[in-house]
Amino acid sequence: MSAKIFIDKYIKQFKAMNPKYDVIYTVSKDDPITFEDSENVKLSMAIIADTHLPNRESAEKNLANTFEDIKNSKESFDAFLMAGDIADYGTNNEYERFFRVLDKQTAVDKLLVTMGNHDARIFYKNSTKIIKDKIKAYLDDKTGKIYYSCDIKGYTFIVLCTEKRMLEKAHISSEQIAFLDRELARGTKDGKPVFVMCHQPFAETHGLPEVWKTGDMGEQNDEVRAVMEKYKNVFFINGHLHGGIFEKVAEVINEENNVHSISIPGYRKENNFGITDCGVGYFCEVYDDRVIFRARKFISGEYKTGDYTRFEYKLI
Repeated sequence: MSAKIFIDKYIKQFKAMNPKYDVIYTVSKDDPITFEDSENVKLSMAIIADTHLPNRESAEKNLANTFEDIKNSKESFDAFLMAGDIADYGTNNEYERFFRVLDKQTAVDKLLVTMGNHDARIFYKNSTKIIKDKIKAYLDDKTGKIYYSCDIKGYTFIVLCTEKRMLEKAHISSEQIAFLDRELARGTKDGKPVFVMCHQPFAETHGLPEVWKTGDMGEQNDEVRAVMEKYKNVFFINGHLHGGIFEKVAEVINEENNVHSISIPGYRKENNFGITDCGVGYFCEVYDDRVIFRARKFISGEYKTGDYTRFEYKLI
C-alpha cells in the first residue's frame, strides 16, 4: 500500500468518526410529528442515544432541536429517553451543556437518562454523581442508585446502568438484576408493556458481533436477558452501536412472550449502516393493544421513510 493510499484511508476514517462540529441544523415546521391515532394514544415518548456532547455551542443547539421539534408538534409527549453516552469524555463542561438543554426544555413531562461507556470509562465517580443528581431532580427518585424505575401514566420504565468503570461494556450487579426482576414482575402484572433502557445491547443482537466485536452488554448479558425473557410485552431500548436505520435496528428477543429490542441510532455523529443521518431517533406511541416505534430526524424536524423506519407490535 502506497503512503498516499494509507494516509487517505485513515483521513477518511478520522472524518467518519468526527462530525462537523460547527454545522448548526434548523428545525423545519413543514412536517411536524403526528401520532397515528392521537385520540387513543395512552403514552408517548421520544428516544435518542449517543449525543457524545462536546463542549461546543453547535452541539448544544443541535440537541435542543429535539425539543423544538417536539414542541412544534400538536402532540403531547410524556417522556424523553436518552440511552447513554451523554458526553464524549465525561467532563463537567460537556454535562453542563447537555443538562442546560434538558433543564430549559418545556416540551416533555418526564426525562429519563442513563450513562454510556463514554460517560463511565474516565471520570466514573463524577459522572455518576451528576447523573444521580439529575435522576433525583427529574423524577424525585430518592433511592440514590444509578439504576432506577419510574411509572409514567401507569406504565413502568426501568433504567439499567453500569455500576463500575468499564471501557465499553457494562457491569450489572446481582442486586441490579434482582431489581430488574422485581420491577418487571410489578410492571407487567396487569398486561401493560414495560420499557427497559440500557446503553449496551444484548450479545448477538443488532448485528453483533459482526458490526462490533466488543459492543455487547458484557459479563452479565445472559443473566439480564434471561430475566427479561420471563415477562410479556417488554421492550428493551439501547444505544451504543451507531448502527443507523438498517435491517438489524429491531430484534426479537423472545417471540413467545413478545419481548423486543430497539437499537437507537447515534444522535450526534453519522451512523454506520442503512440510513446514516445524524440527529435521528425514534418516537413511540403506546395504545391499549399495540406499541409503535417511528423514526424521526429530530435535529431538523423530518420524518425518515423507508424500510425499518416503523415497527408495530401487537400486545399479548
